Amino acid sequence: MSARSPHHVASNSPVALLTIALLVVAAVFAAGLRGGFLFDDFPNLVDNPALRALTWSTLGAQWQEVLFSSRASELARPFAMASFMLDRLMFDWQPLGWKLHSLLWHLLNTALVALLARRWLGVALPGKDHAPTAVLLALAWATLPLQVSSVLYVVQRMELMAATAVLLALLAYHRGREGLKRGDTQGWRWLFGAGAIAMLGMGAKESAALFFAYLLVAEATLYRFVTAQPRDARWLRVLAGAGALGALMLVVVLAPHYFGAEAYAVRDYGAVERLLSQPAALWQYVEWILLPRESTMVFYYDDWPVAQGLSQPLGPALALLGGLVAVALLLALRRRQPGLAAGVLFFLAGHLITSSYLPLEPVFEHRNYLPAFGLLFAAATLALQAPPAWARALPWALGIWLLLSAGQALLRAGYWGSHVRLAELHAERAPNSPRACYDRALLYTVASGFDPANPAFAAADRELARCATLPGGSLLPAQAGVILHSRGGTGQAGPWWQKLEAGVRDPMFPASASALTTLARCRLEQRCPLDDAALKRVATRTATLRSAPSEVHRAMGDLYWRVFGDLDAAEAAYRRGINIEGTSGYAARFALAALLVDQCRAPEASDSIDTLAFMGLPPADHQSLILLQEKLSACTPQDHQLKHHAQAT
Repeated sequence: MSARSPHHVASNSPVALLTIALLVVAAVFAAGLRGGFLFDDFPNLVDNPALRALTWSTLGAQWQEVLFSSRASELARPFAMASFMLDRLMFDWQPLGWKLHSLLWHLLNTALVALLARRWLGVALPGKDHAPTAVLLALAWATLPLQVSSVLYVVQRMELMAATAVLLALLAYHRGREGLKRGDTQGWRWLFGAGAIAMLGMGAKESAALFFAYLLVAEATLYRFVTAQPRDARWLRVLAGAGALGALMLVVVLAPHYFGAEAYAVRDYGAVERLLSQPAALWQYVEWILLPRESTMVFYYDDWPVAQGLSQPLGPALALLGGLVAVALLLALRRRQPGLAAGVLFFLAGHLITSSYLPLEPVFEHRNYLPAFGLLFAAATLALQAPPAWARALPWALGIWLLLSAGQALLRAGYWGSHVRLAELHAERAPNSPRACYDRALLYTVASGFDPANPAFAAADRELARCATLPGGSLLPAQAGVILHSRGGTGQAGPWWQKLEAGVRDPMFPASASALTTLARCRLEQRCPLDDAALKRVATRTATLRSAPSEVHRAMGDLYWRVFGDLDAAEAAYRRGINIEGTSGYAARFALAALLVDQCRAPEASDSIDTLAFMGLPPADHQSLILLQEKLSACTPQDHQLKHHAQAT
């Protein structure tokens, strides 16, 4: 027994070290679990009609609707929505439970990163078990201040779950590659299984598709297509080449669409400006990962300067040149320093989607959730090869770095634990950010209770006025000002109505669309005593816009029908929404069908209902469609004449 004890302890020491690391990660993020929902949490989760209507009693009829209710992507991300469905049932709308659930995914990913790092370090620097280094690398990755927003920003669980799939797929791929090195043909099963896992991960978020870029990096730098059987090596090269060629062809085929003006209609920049901005963004990410300072992280980057050309300003050209030189050096050193090349190229591969010509915003922190592992892996391989003269000082330096980084993550998580502190912090650190300004204004608005005698009411009014003057702003401040003074009964909503009307113009960006739909919903639900004449002027201006999305036209149609009583204008608004939705949506078509049924216009209503019936509606909407059919069947020709006469009158 005693002879086996030392081996038993040694074999389990990585497990003990990993357990301690996971406890440290949990302690760091625990400070932020009591924060609230934020930004995209609202349109994707809190204001999601399917999630809001979900209860244990309706689960059987609604689960399919919830799974495919995400508007964040055409793929609907059903696996991520399944996790949010569980949160809704277990925790209702208490953010603590939702955030704790996300933290559990992060802890799982931390363990998977440790496993992957151990295996890849063994390939890059063979001859030694790197388990302790792998655990410390995973701890460093998990406690980066940059990761706080990925974990505590609830909607980004989509990114966490996609990363889980990628890490599992990379581990399976490694298992298969080790098998092929030994001549085990069963290794191919692991390789194809890895691809299947990654494809399933796309049900959480499309970033799981980056697995195929990661494995190309790993083959080019770590595995280098080495197998026991030459035939296996040839097949690996054929598959890698076909995959790379297919990806390149897809990029070329899609390029004309995304370089057109229509793809960037909701942005105030184009594809070229976005691409030129990405080298500087990538260098900023490198700084946040290797030299983390939480004071430089503000979460809202809507005021990030978008490059206008390679020479104006000079920064984009220098950033691009520096990046190209770095990549060239890495490719030249990939045989002498495979770990360094693998890590940095892994980081770059992780940004192939978000730093491309797609019409995304220039900068977001969560885009580095998994790519950050690449830079830390590269740094770890260099540290393990440090000269003997540095061997004594290096562990102390790395320990201090880890302590400072985790300490800043703890500090940042503390800010995220209070929506009040977080809103104030963002507005102070990003004074030119319209989103940070609006977030703080909403904070004051809620605190005021819409009571003009409350000091927070005047503070909200001042902050909204400041927000309205910021460049790149939206209709949100004007909409909030209208609601603030209308509900407060001050009689001073007029100037805000003027700002709102003046701001309804092409192009309409997503934030402005959200402002108009929120305003319409507030009036329709009779929560806001708005000036209907001013509201109708806004609706009239909206009807002339080419860039207003379908949901805005649908909201205006609801106002014309339910509030203004103008059924012709309502029908026209719904039809504009249908034209925009095309065959990918049905909400505007459903609203039109309800209007036609209400008017007892039997032939047209019947056609609309038949069209909806063939669109594969979720169970809840299918039930509503049945109710429309029953209501239509109860109509008589006299009903149609009476309603037509009432409308004319």
